[in-house]
Amino acid sequence: MNTVCPISPLVQRQLGHIKVIDVSVPGVVLDYAAAHTLAEKAVGEAMLIAWFDGKNKVGYPDVQECTGDKPGWRAYAESHGGNLEVNINGGEFIFVFATGLENQGG
Repeated sequence: MNTVCPISPLVQRQLGHIKVIDVSVPGVVLDYAAAHTLAEKAVGEAMLIAWFDGKNKVGYPDVQECTGDKPGWRAYAESHGGNLEVNINGGEFIFVFATGLENQGG
């Protein structure tokens, strides 16, 4: 994707043990591929653990058992080392990564 689009400054916050990077891309219609590319650029070297497409209400992996009050994709990410989340356009897309830095704080 070679489209130039304005991206608001990245905002960081904590959600439990997960560091969250909020990305806003106003006025651009994103599909999964474009959102995934943005998320990867925001985190650099990290392994994608789970994702959620808020437009279509689809998460991956689609885990149903032992999730408690969390969506399956989020429970899976948290139990498999997810420690960095990229939230694009207020939940339009959410990607959870494992960085290997979970014990380094911050």
